[in-house]
Amino acid sequence: MKNYFVIHALGKTSNDYWYNFVKTTVEKRGFSCYAPTFPAIEKMSFSSWAKEFDKYKKFINKDSVFVCHSTGCIFAVKYLMQNNLKIKKFIGVVPFNENNINSPHPDWEIINKTFFVENLADFINFADKRICFYSPTDIYDFNILDRFATTIKAEKVIIEKAGHFTAVTGYGKEFPEIVNYL
Repeated sequence: MKNYFVIHALGKTSNDYWYNFVKTTVEKRGFSCYAPTFPAIEKMSFSSWAKEFDKYKKFINKDSVFVCHSTGCIFAVKYLMQNNLKIKKFIGVVPFNENNINSPHPDWEIINKTFFVENLADFINFADKRICFYSPTDIYDFNILDRFATTIKAEKVIIEKAGHFTAVTGYGKEFPEIVNYL
């Protein structure tokens, strides 16, 4: 049975940005959508997020679709790989697997590092279809985002001036460009 998971970014909740837009869109189409809220920055690590997400593991199947944002992307990749779970589609919005040396939040980069995987290219065996949205105006170096998409052999959807796909760049409540990929 096809179902969806929305995985939010570091320091956010499942009610931030465009996450509810995605959830509502797929639910209107008759699908189940799980959008958990993970531990906040001060309690954040891959293991704390994995412990929270274990509650949803029983709903993941070969027809599942993951829609992830920022740190949520690499969390999903690592979680699926570590648990040997295969899904239908992975949609990563500004995905990365390396630190951004020009980050405006260097302390976040330390946290993000716990999510990184060494064998990112192996992810092609865990998702039948892979799509990555990113922008040249993101806070993350464009090359970091592009390397991620290239490594997992994803379809690349590059949107000019979308930044980090947050409210600052018009992605506070909606994300119309993603609808056709759901």
